[in-house]
Amino acid sequence: MADNSHLLNRSRPPITLPEYERMFRLIHSVVVNEGGDPSKACLFFGIAGAYLLSTHHRIKNARPVAGLAGYNLRTPTNLFVIFGGNNDDELLSDEDHFHCWIEVDGWVIDFTAPLFDEMAPPERKGTTIPRLMFQKPAVTDVLNFTGLTMPGSYVHIPNAALTNSLMHNFSRKPAHGDLIEICRKWYVRPPKKMLPSIGIGDQHGNMKEVRLSRISLEGLW
Repeated sequence: MADNSHLLNRSRPPITLPEYERMFRLIHSVVVNEGGDPSKACLFFGIAGAYLLSTHHRIKNARPVAGLAGYNLRTPTNLFVIFGGNNDDELLSDEDHFHCWIEVDGWVIDFTAPLFDEMAPPERKGTTIPRLMFQKPAVTDVLNFTGLTMPGSYVHIPNAALTNSLMHNFSRKPAHGDLIEICRKWYVRPPKKMLPSIGIGDQHGNMKEVRLSRISLEGLW
């Protein structure tokens, strides 16, 4: 059984569905504007999301975490995915094989969950995976990977050394900090209205209008 002593549980979820959806749409928009693939940008989603939670929602202990993660995607074929690597049938996470999420007070928030339809392997056989908010109590027992055949089941195994390494490398690129700051300036907590677009300048001083993603969510995990 994994040691969960570092997680201080709170009884209520940290954020609401409208707050989650707005943060997801904002971060998604910034990634797309930079020419990135949102389905492969879990690190940016985790870091930007944690920063928004800290600065706008005053959840100061929200932190991005990298490691192994598994999700049952609720398809008719009961498809599940594991984000990580495999070495001689042993699951592992490293800089080439990992997932990133946010931990806060015993909860896990994954801002990439609405993109699982794009991230799922071909074995789904045409089944569409709904765009859902993922905010659930943390499950960090590696044995739960064997239980991913149950609809909606999930598990997250943090890798502290990997998280530190990824965060260090991320912070070494000044452009990353600029993009995180754009997210902070653009975001406004619901029910206040947020600007439908924002101008982002490039290194040459040219401005480009970035419009807010229109992806909407269908509900909760």
